[in-house]
Amino acid sequence: MEKKSVNLGLIAGGAIVVIMFVVDIIDNHMMVHFAMSYFPTLLLIVAMFLSAREAKKDYNHLAFSDAFKEAFIPFMVGNGIYMIFNYFLYNFIDPELGDIAREKALEIFDNGVFDNILTADQRELMIETTRENTFRPTLGQSFTGYLFSLILPGGLVALILAAIYRTRSKPSFTEADSDEQ
Repeated sequence: MEKKSVNLGLIAGGAIVVIMFVVDIIDNHMMVHFAMSYFPTLLLIVAMFLSAREAKKDYNHLAFSDAFKEAFIPFMVGNGIYMIFNYFLYNFIDPELGDIAREKALEIFDNGVFDNILTADQRELMIETTRENTFRPTLGQSFTGYLFSLILPGGLVALILAAIYRTRSKPSFTEADSDEQ
């Protein structure tokens, strides 16, 4: 069954890459939109759900640990593909995305979102730090982000799906099984 989980992860990761690449070609300003930051996660959660559902169909008894593994593998594989693509997208394919992300971040300050939270000095320091940031992920940042995402949301969603799809009753023994024991 793990093969199905890996395949779902590969399909989800590949779909994310293709869709994000097409969106970048059409209008790269859409890449830094709020919805695009959650799109990969939502697609990976769908793959996790499908994998857990398929595992439930394939096994007579699905232990919690097996249900967790089947739900977690697609996220692990698909998110790895997405993070590698994201690194190459921002650093090599379309380096302009970093500048667009910086502009979007500075717009938040212009809209006054932090005016009531930060002092003027803190606000100026954050604006200066934002201007200096390249908004292009390094390999270390990509790897750290990948590892963190394995916990939240990957591990958390896999735990929830495992709790839902596990078999709640012990496997029943037939009379022939009980005679042998």
